Amino acid sequence: MHIFLTGEIQVGKSTVIAKTLSQLKITPGGFKTYYGPDRALPNKLLYMNSAPEPKNFREENAVVRFFADHPPQALTKKFDNYGVELIRSARNSSSLILMDECGSLECKALAFQKEVIATLDGNTPVFGVIKLASKGWTDQVRNHPQVKLIAVTKENRDSLPQILVHQLAFTIGFN
Repeated sequence: MHIFLTGEIQVGKSTVIAKTLSQLKITPGGFKTYYGPDRALPNKLLYMNSAPEPKNFREENAVVRFFADHPPQALTKKFDNYGVELIRSARNSSSLILMDECGSLECKALAFQKEVIATLDGNTPVFGVIKLASKGWTDQVRNHPQVKLIAVTKENRDSLPQILVHQLAFTIGFN
């Protein structure tokens, strides 16, 4: 079984993940996406790197550019090359794969999408986030028979890590 979180922007999905992983005492493979310190500005970057690595605000880790007067510019080749590499590496060497987060910005990254779905078809547990407002390819993730979707809310975000620890520990095979 794979577990994906969803919920409003900045409700605490990534915080729930961090607390859950800390309690499990496990370092997952996979990827994480994040904004830099300029998150509130109209011109900003969205970054991606390996799940266990610290956040890195270098240009080569940027996967989306946001502009004040234009739609976001997804760097599709970065998703299709770097993102796929991170997922494949995790499938080969990790007991848990992190996918934080999947959304509509990857709508043209067909190799990335294919890798995500292939991973969900496999046996290595996935712990991820799906952007609430995303449509299209992410519906394949939401509706995948091995995916359990959990909504994070202000009311449940503090209790969720402990619940998820028990579910993931069972899935991963911890006692």
